[in-house]
Amino acid sequence: MKFPVLTKVAARVAVNGLAMSAILAASLAPELAHAAGGTAAPVEGILDWFVGVLQGNVARSVAIIAVCFLGFLFLTGRMAWNMAFSIVIGIAIIFGAAQLVDAMKSSAGI
Repeated sequence: MKFPVLTKVAARVAVNGLAMSAILAASLAPELAHAAGGTAAPVEGILDWFVGVLQGNVARSVAIIAVCFLGFLFLTGRMAWNMAFSIVIGIAIIFGAAQLVDAMKSSAGI
């Protein structure tokens, strides 16, 4: 028994149709979307832990080390100002991320 050979375009159309069918089925069956009992608690817990690591004591220690590194570079006369500005702006974005996202969220009306 010979099977018909699908062209690349026909195979892509078939895969796209299958993906759209799966998305449609998942949207029509909300119990599949909320398999964890209707909450996203496991995901929220992991993300909260990750934000705590990025903005907690570990990140504060790394930021202090980076600023000390900049101080030693300045002391020895080898300061690259573009690197210094990158480090300072990076620290400001990391520790101000929550306020930045809240400001964008409120300005969007969400």
